[in-house]
Amino acid sequence: MNNIFVKDFMTTEVISVKPYDRTVDVAKVLFVNDFNGAPVADKDNKLVGLITEYDFIEKGSPLYFSPMGKLLEELTLFKEDESEIEKKIKEIISSKAEDIMNKEPLTLSPDNTLAEAADLFVGHHRVNPVPVVDKDNKVVGIVSRYDLIKLYADPSFWTKLFSRIDAEKKDI
Repeated sequence: MNNIFVKDFMTTEVISVKPYDRTVDVAKVLFVNDFNGAPVADKDNKLVGLITEYDFIEKGSPLYFSPMGKLLEELTLFKEDESEIEKKIKEIISSKAEDIMNKEPLTLSPDNTLAEAADLFVGHHRVNPVPVVDKDNKVVGIVSRYDLIKLYADPSFWTKLFSRIDAEKKDI
């Protein structure tokens, strides 16, 4: 496993969000793409955070993944005062990714090994996905638990990997 690097199996076509993206739009990105989370990157593609399903729930966002129960509960409380309903809707619509994102996410380097990536997931059960950043903190990939599981079932990965290892041995 020391010859298998994160760069060998990471997803390189990363869909990230911006810190100023509305949380309702971030939720749509996660839902439509069936993601557990997405990196939050600035205009230069530098990682500034990570937003996951867990952040919506744990941080008490006005919009989180079980919003209907909370919203219905609040609507019952606010039904006598319509201005409170309007205020809550504006709060939901105006919240931003930066309001609930993890500002210090765990990351991997393209040169971390498969064993290091697996250890990270084992040691941090809530973490998924993990952004992969270069030396300048730019997002170059992303790794999820699914990527690790996929290794068991993808014969093309192993064929490419063994070809690369054989080529490296010939270069030595």
